[in-house]
Amino acid sequence: MAAADPRYALTLFENWDCIGVRTPFAWDDVHKQILEGFGGPDGPQFRVHADLLASFEQDFDSSLQECPLGSVYIALVGMYSMRDGQIGESQQDKLESIRKQAERLSIMLGQLPILIIAGSRWPVHEALQHFRRWPLPFHQTHQTSPFGDCKQGATRIDWQQLLEVSGKWSEQGMLGLDPGEGSSEYTSTIIAALEKIAQDPSAIGDAAQDECTLGFLFICLVQTVAATARQTSTLDVWAVAVDSMLGYVPFFTISSSRWPIFQVLAMLSILSKGPEYGQALPGFQSDVYRWAGAHPVFKNFRAFGDLRLSRDEILPFGADQEALMYSQMLSRMDGLQWQAAPGNWRITASLRPGFRNALDAVMQALRSSLHPGHVECGHSGISRADCIQRGCSWRDSVPQVPSCQRKVAKRKLLLTSFVWGHEWSRMIPRFIAWMHKLKMATVLVSMGKSCRDACTIAAQAVGGFGSGLVTCWDPFLEEDSSGLENEHGSILQRHAMIHLLLHLGVDVLAFDFDTFWFQDARAYLEEIADHKKADVLMTKHLDSDCLNMGLLYIRSSAQTAKWYTKYFAWLHLHPYEDEQRGMNALLGFTKQKVSFAPEMPQLVTFALDDANEFASSRGGWLGDWHNLRFFHWVNPVETTSNWRDVKLADLDSLYLAALHSSTDLASHGWALGAAILGAPDMSIAKQTQTVLEDFKVSQHPERRSCW
Repeated sequence: MAAADPRYALTLFENWDCIGVRTPFAWDDVHKQILEGFGGPDGPQFRVHADLLASFEQDFDSSLQECPLGSVYIALVGMYSMRDGQIGESQQDKLESIRKQAERLSIMLGQLPILIIAGSRWPVHEALQHFRRWPLPFHQTHQTSPFGDCKQGATRIDWQQLLEVSGKWSEQGMLGLDPGEGSSEYTSTIIAALEKIAQDPSAIGDAAQDECTLGFLFICLVQTVAATARQTSTLDVWAVAVDSMLGYVPFFTISSSRWPIFQVLAMLSILSKGPEYGQALPGFQSDVYRWAGAHPVFKNFRAFGDLRLSRDEILPFGADQEALMYSQMLSRMDGLQWQAAPGNWRITASLRPGFRNALDAVMQALRSSLHPGHVECGHSGISRADCIQRGCSWRDSVPQVPSCQRKVAKRKLLLTSFVWGHEWSRMIPRFIAWMHKLKMATVLVSMGKSCRDACTIAAQAVGGFGSGLVTCWDPFLEEDSSGLENEHGSILQRHAMIHLLLHLGVDVLAFDFDTFWFQDARAYLEEIADHKKADVLMTKHLDSDCLNMGLLYIRSSAQTAKWYTKYFAWLHLHPYEDEQRGMNALLGFTKQKVSFAPEMPQLVTFALDDANEFASSRGGWLGDWHNLRFFHWVNPVETTSNWRDVKLADLDSLYLAALHSSTDLASHGWALGAAILGAPDMSIAKQTQTVLEDFKVSQHPERRSCW
C-alpha cells in the first residue's frame, strides 16, 4: 500500500476483528448480536442493543482505540437509531446530534482503507448499503452535490447515462445470477467509460474527477471489485483512488446521492465472506452459495478473526533480526537438541490455550517422529538381503537401533495439512491411519467440531499422546459453539502453522487434504533441496507453468522465516488475494503480479516433476506408477458441482487399497503405486488402478498461461 499515506502504515497481524478483546466491551458478544440479526424472518436487521449504544457514547475514545472497525459499525447503527427516535431525549436536539454523528462517521470512515474495512468481520459496508434508503433529516440540503455537476465535458463521458446504468448494473449484480444470465448492456456502458479514461489515465482521470467526483468514484469502485475477483495486479491503483476520494467526500453526500456507491462497497465486502454474511446481502453471490460449500472459491472464504493467534504468538520470538537468528539456531539443531530449547520456553511461558495446543501438537509430532521404531523396515530375524530387496538399508547391529532401516530425512521435518467441513471429516481416520503406516509425522489443522473430533479420536487410536505420529490442532476450539457455525475453517490457518514451524526451526512439508501420498517422499525431497540448494520446493500444474499450492516444502532458516512472515502478513491484510498467485508472484517464479506486493527476501525455488512424481489431475499425468509419489485433485478449469464427490470417491478407493491387509507394501519398497502394479488381478489394490487411469495422458498437454 502507499507508504506515504498514514492509512497504510499498518501493524503486522493487526487484530482488526477484535477477537478476544474485552475492553471496554466484549466485542465477540457484540459481533454475535450482529450475526443473530441477519437470520431473522423479516430479513437482515442491522441493530445493536440500546444499552450498548448508550455505553458506546460514554466510552467512545477507548472503544475507538481498542476496536476501530467495531466502533465504526456501532457509530453507524447509532446514527440511524437516532433518526428513528430510539436514542435522544429531545426532538429539538435530534437534528444537531445526527449532524455531529454523520460528520464523526465521515472522519472515521476516511481514516482506514476500504480493503481493511471490507476484509473484517464487521459488516460496515453492508450496513451502509442497508441504510442507503433511509433518508437523514438533512439529506435535502445535499441534493446538489458540490463535487461536480456531472455534465458531459472534456472526458466525453455521458455521466447522466452512466448514472442510470449504474443503478441497473448494481441491482442486477445483487441477484446472484449464474454466468451468462442477465443483461450485458450495463457492463458495456461502464466499460465504454473506462476505455475513455484508459486513453490517458492521468489527465482524463483528473478531468473525470472534476466533472463528476461521485461518478468517477463509482467507476473506480467497479474496477476495484473486478480486480479483486480475478486480476489483482491493478487492485492497489483503483483501491487507493477510492480511498483518496472517500477521504474528502463526506458520508452524507454519498448517502444522499443516486450513485450506488454503498451497494458496490457492500459487494466488495461480501466477496470473501461465507454464507452467514451472505444473509446480510440477500441474493448477492447466491450462485456460489447454491453449491453448498463445493464451489471452487468457497475454500477462500475467510472465517473472520482468522488469526486466532495473536501477533506475539505468530511471532513467538519477535520480529527483529535477533529473533530470526534464534530461529536459524533452532533450525540447525537435531531433533533431540531442539526438544529442550522450545520446551523450556513452552513450560515457563504463560500461554493461551489456542497457542499452547498448537505448540503441543508440534512438539508431540516431532517427538514421536524421533522414536527409533519409526525407521524400522524389517521384522524379527530379517536378513540383509531381504532388507535390501525392500528398498531399505542395512546397518550393523547397534543396541536399541533397528538393523533394517527405511530411508529417512536427516533434517527436522513435519508434515502439515488442513481440513474442515462435515463432508471431509469421514476421510480423516483413513488419512491418519495411512500417515501412521507410512511413519510420516503430521500436524493436521482440523477445524470445526466434526473434523476436530474425527482427528482427535483417530489420532488416539493409532498411538495417542506421546507416541502418535499425527497430532491435531483446531484454532477455533475456544469458540466452543455448536451447530453449523462451528463447522467453519479458513485457508489462512494452514499458513499460521507453516509460519510457526519455520520460526521454530522446523522444516515444513505442507499439502492440501484433497491429495494422496503414494509413498514417503521426505528423504527424496530433502535430496532434491540439497542438490538444487533450494529453499522452497513446490509442485506445478502439468498444463501450465505456475506453482501449485497442493504441495509446499520449505527449509527453515532465518531467510525463509523472514520471507514467510512477509508473505503471511500480506495474505492476511488482503483477503481478496489468492494464496497461490501470491506465492508465484512473490517468489518471482512467474510474471504474475499481485496488489500491494511487499519487498521480499530472495529464496531459491525449484519446481518438482509434475509429469510422473508429483502429479495433478487437471492436466493429467504420464502414468509411471513406479515413480508416482503424490497426487493432487486440482480443480478442472470448468469445475462441476459434484467435483468434491469425485475426489472423495477416488480417495476412498485409494485408502481402501493402501490400508487393506492384502496390499503388500513392504515387498514393493513401501510404494503403493508399485504395490498396485504388482498386485494379483483380483485384489483390492489392482482394482484401484482405474481410479487415476481416467486422468492419464500420453504427453504433456498444451501449456496454459497462469493468471
